[in-house]
Amino acid sequence: MLVFLFTLFGCWGDAPVAHHALGSGGERSVWMFRKTDAGWRRNESPVAHGMSSLGLGQEGDSLVLTAQCFWGDCGSERIRRKVGPPVHAIRTADLNGWDAAMWRLKDTADRVPIDTEYRSDSQGGVVWYYGTAAGALGDPAHHAQPHRIFSARVVGDLLESPVLRMTGNGFADPAPLQVGTEQWLFLTTQPGRKIGLAKGEPLRLEREWDGVSVPHAMWVDDAIWLWAQRVEKGRMVPVRSISTDRGQTWSEWANPLPMEGMEGCGNPVGAVFNGIPVVFCVTEPLGAPKP
Repeated sequence: MLVFLFTLFGCWGDAPVAHHALGSGGERSVWMFRKTDAGWRRNESPVAHGMSSLGLGQEGDSLVLTAQCFWGDCGSERIRRKVGPPVHAIRTADLNGWDAAMWRLKDTADRVPIDTEYRSDSQGGVVWYYGTAAGALGDPAHHAQPHRIFSARVVGDLLESPVLRMTGNGFADPAPLQVGTEQWLFLTTQPGRKIGLAKGEPLRLEREWDGVSVPHAMWVDDAIWLWAQRVEKGRMVPVRSISTDRGQTWSEWANPLPMEGMEGCGNPVGAVFNGIPVVFCVTEPLGAPKP
């Protein structure tokens, strides 16, 4: 909780702004699905809007949903130049009420964190991200230079001491998963086309899946649920593959979520929260550029 007290009030007079995204709004609606005894149920209305590049983690008794800002007010540019670029989040302790959080990345190389994922370990909070050069034009997923995946430690309302985790052409959307004592990393390896799994120290790519992108992994009992997105019949849909033997074998990709009446939903992220599997995804225009 101390981490979030700092993020709420900050030492720079820099209040979080993601509360502007809460509830229904314009484009990029964020939907929540819950697994019940009767199957998956979708909330009647979006939990947020104006978000892209979702990530999902847990901090104590709260879920932390990180995102890129498309809701308008993305924070102070003056403080961005003085301190660093923001990582935006909303959090919930009960899946009903939400509040905002924000950290700023301190990086002497002036990289911008995108595709952010919050994780907790024995030392506190960590944010994984794809770090791209500030001021670079176009979709960062298609930048020609090698893509660098980092993690940085949460220290109050800052992200400090970035650590380079992997480098490779097309790498994006890091999704770390702790498997016993091993750190696994799922990530996009070819934007819109392929994802992979990296293991070891240092992390090395071990396998890839074709035809899907933007992965996210979660534990459900002793099984790993691997989520991703793909285009089906002209719309983006979430799909899932399951491993019950710690990644030795994986089921075929399939979409278990009810999509009736939806224009599509991509970038699925999930967690087991208070014993219930929960998944979020965002409805975006196909091919929408990232900031």
